[in-house]
Amino acid sequence: MNTIKSYKWTIASAIAVLVLLLIPSQAFQKAPQSLIGLDKFVHAILFGAMTAIFCAEHRALKKMNPKFLLSLIIISAFAFLTEISQLLTITRHFDLKDFGADTIGIATALVVMRIASVLS
Repeated sequence: MNTIKSYKWTIASAIAVLVLLLIPSQAFQKAPQSLIGLDKFVHAILFGAMTAIFCAEHRALKKMNPKFLLSLIIISAFAFLTEISQLLTITRHFDLKDFGADTIGIATALVVMRIASVLS
């Protein structure tokens, strides 16, 4: 139970990402076309932020960075499942490009958080 409490912000951010990705797409129809084109960037930012939060909580708990490849695989699996879950909605769809953007955001955050830990 203490481990779960140690990752409470990671869990909260994962839930927030899931909710945001499952919101019906009609909620975004009124957004300017230029903002809709930023979809891949938003995916990278969402998963990058969640990954950065995970890295910070992991470092606080274990006093070391999480393993890069293992973290990339596990968080990317979550990203893939979010894409699959969109198939269960009426207005969303699975997009391999979104998954690619998610993975880029995850990998970038893992690298940035490692660099930040060395510099601090």
